[in-house]
Amino acid sequence: MKRIVIDLETLSEKDIEFKKEIDDLIALEVAPKTQDMEDGKINVWDVLEPLGKKGLLGLRYPKELGGRGSSYMQEMLLSEALSYESLVYDMVRGSSVYPAGLILVFRRQETLGKYIKPIVTGEKKGCFCFTEPDAGSDLSRMKTIYRKDEDGNFILNGEKRFITNGTVADVMVVYGRNGAFIVESDFEGFEMLEEYKLMGLHGLNLGHLKFTDVKVPKENLLFYRELKPATEGSQRKRTSAISSMQQFLGPERVAMSLQALAVAKRAIEIAVKYSQERVQFKKPISEFEGISFKIAEMVANFEAGKALYGKAAQNSQNPALCAMCKLFVVTSTHKICDEALQIMGGIGYTNKYPVERLLRDIRLHRIGGGTDEIMKYIIQKDIYKGFNKPIGEETEKKVDFQF
Repeated sequence: MKRIVIDLETLSEKDIEFKKEIDDLIALEVAPKTQDMEDGKINVWDVLEPLGKKGLLGLRYPKELGGRGSSYMQEMLLSEALSYESLVYDMVRGSSVYPAGLILVFRRQETLGKYIKPIVTGEKKGCFCFTEPDAGSDLSRMKTIYRKDEDGNFILNGEKRFITNGTVADVMVVYGRNGAFIVESDFEGFEMLEEYKLMGLHGLNLGHLKFTDVKVPKENLLFYRELKPATEGSQRKRTSAISSMQQFLGPERVAMSLQALAVAKRAIEIAVKYSQERVQFKKPISEFEGISFKIAEMVANFEAGKALYGKAAQNSQNPALCAMCKLFVVTSTHKICDEALQIMGGIGYTNKYPVERLLRDIRLHRIGGGTDEIMKYIIQKDIYKGFNKPIGEETEKKVDFQF
């Protein structure tokens, strides 16, 4: 068994069989194509579409909707295995099935159910549109807005950028200040302005999108809140719709942490193996404490990250805990990848080994899903909220981190 962040003893026989299936599948059908995707010779969907036909894009969805009806544990195993091979695979997969998930969360199957199976099977590609040119960490600056027309339908105006799958998506969840709707890319008024060239994560199809007087049928509604006049003209006030969006941030940060742990695991494995094989001064460099101490610290941080991930995965609606998890796991993984490259020296800086790609790819996780600085802000806010000030002279201060 390989590529394991989740401990083996927690797996059932069925989970172990599933893990073997996906390990074999990735080795035979995915890994041989990764470098071609990295080099732009093929699109990531040349790799993912066959997985959709096997029910692996939306693994937890029922079979009648194109999935397998699998457990959360198997979803984690798949996420780990894909991220171990390339972060791009799992990031694109997660973004694509996102619209189907929200249709179920908001119980819109009656009006929007037609979208679910095509997305889950990979016949249609999905994405979610959140970030804007003026609204990154500061959601209150979101300008995208829906307005009702005389027929009860909605008119969408706004821009979104840094959208995974944005340049190829057929079905989009587009968040506005006052709601979210399913929008198709062939709706009149939609425009793809740019596909970004990235430092890492090649194949992400990251787009800058524009919506100009896009008519969205009322049946495509996920949720909607009327804006109060004072809020409508302001960019500095939160709306109830924006607050509704935030319930999904904790689970997203937990998922990103698992992806990062898979990357860290691979970087450690490569560094350990290389340090045992590379001979300098008549002995393997693993016998030099300058190298072996790096490995020790890398593994210690990896194990600490696993423990924090395990806690956050069971408390994904706790904003501070999810922020701690993402902050620690992702920054630790970034350092682990950097140290792995340092251990390997010059050859680590080439594409002869995947370590340089791992380092480039993981860097975005310190920005996307909430920057390191925003994670720290969330954490410190929770700490001070839980700090009980003394009522009288005899009362001692007590810290309660609200966990």
